[in-house]
Amino acid sequence: MRIWEQGLAATYSVPGYRQMILDHYRAFQSPATEIVVHGIRDNASETAQRVAGQAVRYIAFHHRYALQIAAHARRAETEGFDAFIVGVLQDTGLREARSLVDIPVLGYGEVSMHTACLFGERFSFIAINPEMEELLRSQIRDAGLQTRSAPTTYMGCDYRDLRDAVQGKTENFLHSFYEAARQAIHQAGIDVLLPGQTIIAELLWREGIKEVNGAVVLDPRLALLKNAEMLVDYRRAGSGISRRGFYWAKPPAELVTDVETYLADTED
Repeated sequence: MRIWEQGLAATYSVPGYRQMILDHYRAFQSPATEIVVHGIRDNASETAQRVAGQAVRYIAFHHRYALQIAAHARRAETEGFDAFIVGVLQDTGLREARSLVDIPVLGYGEVSMHTACLFGERFSFIAINPEMEELLRSQIRDAGLQTRSAPTTYMGCDYRDLRDAVQGKTENFLHSFYEAARQAIHQAGIDVLLPGQTIIAELLWREGIKEVNGAVVLDPRLALLKNAEMLVDYRRAGSGISRRGFYWAKPPAELVTDVETYLADTED
């Protein structure tokens, strides 16, 4: 079984982050499962470092990333991958990718929320980037989980602190996480804490943090892996995904080619 995980700019621009993801998967993946991790661009350019964690704050770039990710999903299917994981909190490109490929496509945010409902009654994301609040509320609403969720709790640190934490300088990160976690528990009454940005999930896993004051700290990476493996087994057993409705309908291959040709012509 081959699984393609798709990240954004941080995947390669934060030194050591991609290896953390692979190490995390390696601790739980089945012996026959192979996992590769890609960014939007598989390099560590200075431009990637500047946009990592920043461009996702704006809807225009969110949509541009979504089209790139959908294109990567098509490439993954063509290259024989069995599943495609969108490894970002806001599930960028999840719907677009699902509409274009037949292999299972999973999103970090969606899988995290639904798995959280198996571990407790009420969850809250612990995240940075308050500018994404409207997008996160929309995700929760679209998943139909308003009654199982509390408002997102934001940490008092920024992307530089996360970069430092990946390199082992975890003091600011851990202090900010525990403060946000206690706030979510005592003010919102939640019992499941969901790491927001995937880099937060990797840091918490590396630190071995699984609970705070009795509340579960969910490991979304494990949930993504096992759901991906399960859905591949479902597909091998003959169960596909729905193709009804606007968000799930798959366009004919010839129309995909015509639209891509038309759009390429307009860019000339």
